[in-house]
Amino acid sequence: MEILDLYDKDLKPTGMTIERGQPIPKGYVIPIVAVYIYNNKGEYLIQKVSRVKGNYYATTAGHVQSGETDFALAMMRELKEELGLSVTKEQLNLVKIRRYEHKFTMLYMLKSNVSLDKLRLQEEEVDSVYWMTQKDIELLIGVGFFNRIHYQLMLDCEERLHLR
Repeated sequence: MEILDLYDKDLKPTGMTIERGQPIPKGYVIPIVAVYIYNNKGEYLIQKVSRVKGNYYATTAGHVQSGETDFALAMMRELKEELGLSVTKEQLNLVKIRRYEHKFTMLYMLKSNVSLDKLRLQEEEVDSVYWMTQKDIELLIGVGFFNRIHYQLMLDCEERLHLR
C-alpha cells in the first residue's frame, strides 16, 4: 500500500495523507515526478509500460511517496526502481512544475547516453525501453499508444532544449 502526501493549491504540504488510488479530496493535490532522458542524438528514452500497468508508451514517472519532501530524490528513486539507473541530483534539471486538477508534476530533464542493455527494468512496471525521436513519439500519439500527458511534458522539454 502506497501512502501519498496531500498538498494545498499553493503546493504546500498539509500534513494529511491518502492511500494511492483513493479519490483526492477537492482542493488538494498529490505530487508526481517525471523525467525526460535525452541523448546526444536528440532522442528520448521512452519506456513501454507493463501490460498490467496499462501497456502504453511514456517517459519515466511516478508518485512521490509520503515523507519524500525532496522531489529530485523521489525522481532519483523512480529512475533506480524502474530502470536501474543511478543519477545524482546535479544531473537532474527541473524544467517546470505542471499543475493539474488533482496533481502537480515536477518535470525534470536528464542528459544521458546510457546503453539500453545497461538498464535493469522493473518487470512489474516496465516492459521495454527505446530511444525515440520526437517524430517516433508523435507516430505513437497518432495511433493512441503514447500517454498524452507525457507528450505535453515532452513538448515542455523540447521548448527548454531549443532555448539553449
